[in-house]
Amino acid sequence: MIRTYRETDLEEMLRIWYDASVIAHSFVSASFWASQKSAMKEMYLPLAENYVCEQEGQVSGFISLAGESVCALFVAPEAQGKGIGKALLEHAKTLKGRLSLNVYKDNEKATRFYESRGFKAAGEEVDEHTGCLQLLMEWE
Repeated sequence: MIRTYRETDLEEMLRIWYDASVIAHSFVSASFWASQKSAMKEMYLPLAENYVCEQEGQVSGFISLAGESVCALFVAPEAQGKGIGKALLEHAKTLKGRLSLNVYKDNEKATRFYESRGFKAAGEEVDEHTGCLQLLMEWE
């Protein structure tokens, strides 16, 4: 079930974001992700338009939007490969009609996932925080 985020979801969302980030972004130090926890908890997640996927009373993934931009899409590592990310992304497509996002170029699994969902690369830029190359991807 996909539903609007509640404040009580924040700690679980933070856990999912951190655990999935460390696994998916092995090219970025885990200490970087740890250093971002406070900003995610206090600023980024509370300010975004968030939707969570809840299964059996447990949050298993979430998507964060700012307008038509996907700021975050994370699924708990133990729940990946079960269609949760796809469902969250389709929910956002229905809500917004068009979407854009940045994904690390070295995160080939995520890049393939977005391409399989109809996103196309529209540019590249270096992430100022990590120094890693990001792809700007768009869906219309």
